[in-house]
Amino acid sequence: MPGMRPTNERASKVVDVLGDVLKRVDPEQQMRVYGIWNFWSAEVGDLIARRAQPSRFRNGILFVTVATQSWMQELQFMKETIRGRLNARLGADLVRDIFFVSGKVESAPQDASRERRLSGRALVSLPAIADPALADAFTRIIDARAQRLARSRGRKRQR
Repeated sequence: MPGMRPTNERASKVVDVLGDVLKRVDPEQQMRVYGIWNFWSAEVGDLIARRAQPSRFRNGILFVTVATQSWMQELQFMKETIRGRLNARLGADLVRDIFFVSGKVESAPQDASRERRLSGRALVSLPAIADPALADAFTRIIDARAQRLARSRGRKRQR
């Protein structure tokens, strides 16, 4: 994985294996895009985050739900700036376009994303990892697994 510098041979092997797994699971590294849900309010500001939230991502297009038509119009003028900031934060041009849709916006988006992150980490206790990129990769894997488990439990309850 580019940019990672393991401090010892054991960490190097973990980085190599993890890099291979991530390349197979997500060859275009689009999983990184879902980090937007975690840093959306930091990039657009609380004022906008209370009125607009990312809702899904497909084929390079980020769909953002917006509370009112007037905010949707305002965000159209800011679209390229927002896209640029998100891609800069992601470290790659993964968001090709932003499509604004009218809809209901959650009252506290940052609290919901924080709760999702914490629920995934409660499943697995990781030792301290000095390399921030490696720590982030493991955290994303744990969070994805937690989401899969939650969906699986939801399906079992529906039966």
